[in-house]
Amino acid sequence: MEKRARGEIRVHERNDGTLTFSIRFRVNGKREIITLGTNKDGWTWRKAERKLDDALAQVRAGVWQPEEPTRREKVGDLTFHEFASRWWVARKAELRPNTQLDYEWRLTKHLLPFFHDMAISDIDVDAVDRYREAKVAERERVREAAASGNPLTRKDGQKRVVLSNESINKTLVLLANILDSAVERGGLETNPARGKRRRLKAVRPQRGVLEPDELTELLQIAGQMDRQKRQDLQIGRRPMIVVMAQAGLRVTELCQLRWRAVDVHHERLIVEQAKTDAGRRQVDLTLDVIEELNGWRAERGSVELDDFVFATASGKPRDRNNIRTILSRVVEKVNAQRDDRGYAPLPPVVPHTLRRTYISLMLEAGAPLHYVMDQVGHEDSKTTLEIYAQVQKRVSRPQVKRAFEELLSRTDVGELSVPAEAREKMSHQTAERAK
Repeated sequence: MEKRARGEIRVHERNDGTLTFSIRFRVNGKREIITLGTNKDGWTWRKAERKLDDALAQVRAGVWQPEEPTRREKVGDLTFHEFASRWWVARKAELRPNTQLDYEWRLTKHLLPFFHDMAISDIDVDAVDRYREAKVAERERVREAAASGNPLTRKDGQKRVVLSNESINKTLVLLANILDSAVERGGLETNPARGKRRRLKAVRPQRGVLEPDELTELLQIAGQMDRQKRQDLQIGRRPMIVVMAQAGLRVTELCQLRWRAVDVHHERLIVEQAKTDAGRRQVDLTLDVIEELNGWRAERGSVELDDFVFATASGKPRDRNNIRTILSRVVEKVNAQRDDRGYAPLPPVVPHTLRRTYISLMLEAGAPLHYVMDQVGHEDSKTTLEIYAQVQKRVSRPQVKRAFEELLSRTDVGELSVPAEAREKMSHQTAERAK
C-alpha cells in the first residue's frame, strides 16, 4: 500500500516580530519547501493549512508540479502608491510610534495624493518641483480663505493648517528616502528628490526660553486655573508645567510617565520610554517638584503604580497635542492679565520651551554641562551648547549694562579733548558739536 503523503507548516519569526509561513512535504522521495509569505501579507496558520492540504491532494493524485517562478517585477513600472506602501511596511517596525504617526501624515496627506498613480520611473526633477509648487499654492489658498473669513476645513471639521516651508521640506525628505530605495533596486538612475534646490528656503525657528519671573507667573496662573475647576475635572496644569520646566521632560515623556517612575524616596524620576537611548535616564528632582507631584497624587486619590501620572478621565495617557492645548490656554490667560497691567506678552511658549527653560536655569545655576546633558538625555551637545550661549548672554547682560552706565558717568563731556591735527580738519560746527 502506498504511503500517505504528509507535510508540515513552519513558522519563522524575524527580529522585528514578522512571521514568515512556509510548508514542507515530500514528493517522489524528495523534500519540497515552499515559502508562502508573511503575516503582513495576510498569511495565517489556517491559510497555510489550506495551502498544504491543496498541495498534498495534488501529490496523492500524482499531478503536483512545482510552480513556475514568477518574473520579478520591475521597480520602475510600479506606481508610487505600490512602491511606497511596500517601503512603508518594511520600514515601519523600525520607527518609534511618534515617528510612525509623522511619516503616515506626510505620506497620506501629502505625497500619495500627488504621486499616487505615477510610475516610479516617471518621477523626475520636474515632477518633484511641480509637487513643491503645488504645496506652496495650496498653502496660499488656505491662507487667503482664512483671511477672507471663510477658512477651509478638513473632513473632520477642523480648520486646515497653513504649512510652513519647513513642513513642506519634511515631506520632500520622506520622498527622497523612499526614492533612495527605488534607486537601489534599479527603478531610478538617480534620486530626483535629493539636493538643496528641491527644498524651500526655511527660516530657522527662534526657540527661546522663559525668564525665571515669567515661569513663576505661568505657574501661578496654572495653579489658579486648577483651583477653579471641580475636583472631577482636575487635569494638573501646574504639575504638568513643573515637570517639564523643572525636570526637563519631553512632552512625550510626560505623557508616558507612570507613578512607579516617581521615586520620591530617592528624589528622582525614572524615564523609561524616551526618544533616544540616552533619553532613558534618571532625573534628579528638587523638593519643589517632589512637593508638586505629592500634592497632585493626593488630589488624584487612590492611584496604582502603573497608572499614568497625567491620565485622561478614562485612564489613558494624554498625547502631545492635548498637552500643547492645555499649555496654550494657560499662556493665553497669562497674556490677558499681562495686557491688563500694560506688560508685554510672554514669548511663544510650547512644551519644548519649558524643557529649554529647564536647561537654561540649570546652566545659569552653575550645573556642569555634562551633568545637564545627562539630566535631559542629550546624546549630542549641540543643543545644550546653543542654550548655554543664550545663558551666557543673559548672565553677561547686567554686568555689561552696569559697566556701560559707569563708563558714561565717568565721562565729562565738557572736558572732551580732540587732538590738534584732527581739530584743524574739523569744521567749526563739528568742533562745537564735539564739545
